[in-house]
Amino acid sequence: MSASLSDPVEIRPADDPYAAPYDEVQGLEAPRRRGPTLPALSPIPTYAGIAIAAAGFVLIAYAWSKVAGIADNVALQLPYLVSGGLTGLGLVMVGVTVVNVAAKRRDGLLRQQQTELLADALHELRSAMDREPQ
Repeated sequence: MSASLSDPVEIRPADDPYAAPYDEVQGLEAPRRRGPTLPALSPIPTYAGIAIAAAGFVLIAYAWSKVAGIADNVALQLPYLVSGGLTGLGLVMVGVTVVNVAAKRRDGLLRQQQTELLADALHELRSAMDREPQ
């Protein structure tokens, strides 16, 4: 089954986007909806990301302190580099990603609220301009 550019596009209502194709085909279920999530304005993901990144920096510092004492033998430094340094770097990257996603969720919600306020203001302006002068 291939689609071409001339095929019509089905636009589903936002309240039930999974209704039509899954009800018609036997054996297919609608995708499960996600469980409860934190609100977009919650600071918990930001703090969790900062804590994860801090743990990564602590792990890097620990690995560095162990490697600094073994300056003459590179073979003894590698286990600390791999287990502490790279794991710490991974934790820092995960923590920064969590903070970034939390900030984008917050910005998206605030932008949506501002857009709704702007749309309401434009609607009120249009209705005020459409009224006949008295």
